[in-house]
Amino acid sequence: MCVLFIGPLILFAGSLFAAQASTSVPAINFSYAAEFDAACAQQTKYQINPAWVTELKSRLPELTSNWAKDGPALLSTSEAIVGKPFPEKQVWVSLSVCSLPSMADPMLINMRFSLKSFTATPLTEDVTIGIILHELLHRYLLGRIPANSPLLAKYKDEDETVKSHLHLLALQEGVYLKLGRADSLRRIIAKDRELPNKSYARAWDIIDIGGDYESFLSELRR
Repeated sequence: MCVLFIGPLILFAGSLFAAQASTSVPAINFSYAAEFDAACAQQTKYQINPAWVTELKSRLPELTSNWAKDGPALLSTSEAIVGKPFPEKQVWVSLSVCSLPSMADPMLINMRFSLKSFTATPLTEDVTIGIILHELLHRYLLGRIPANSPLLAKYKDEDETVKSHLHLLALQEGVYLKLGRADSLRRIIAKDRELPNKSYARAWDIIDIGGDYESFLSELRR
């Protein structure tokens, strides 16, 4: 059983499903964070519909299969672009239907908008996989973004959310374009542009519309 901590909240991984990657990238293990959701709902007063939990649990094998199909290529292409390996051999991904957003540390993916029982327009499979990749790239890039980055100096007046995502989104764009998955990239960007926090849209303006992603990738390769 995997146990993670978020302040006073404790994440216990329930039924565990592993999506085994190639030996060069981390194996990704998915589980429903039942104890975390219970604590989250109690502390935030958020009402979790049991139907969301039922659907999420029933779709764990599907998610694992989808990641096994696409995830290793996404991770290995990230490594190929940057020229550095993932430091982790395994990552445990906890899946939640509470109100907290997805995050990289601890690795928590909010699955509500991927569920038919939560929304009439659930995220497509590739966008859900893109969210997981996004949080994994936060972990991958930890300590790898140059402290004296000329590009971050160029965008020094942007808010912290924008600045902390520029190299990451550049890598995400590079990965999807290198793999010939421009359609998936467009859906991922469209989803990010709909987020209440408009810093994500601004970051994509710089990386995608501004066409500056290769410059950020060059910094990551140093």
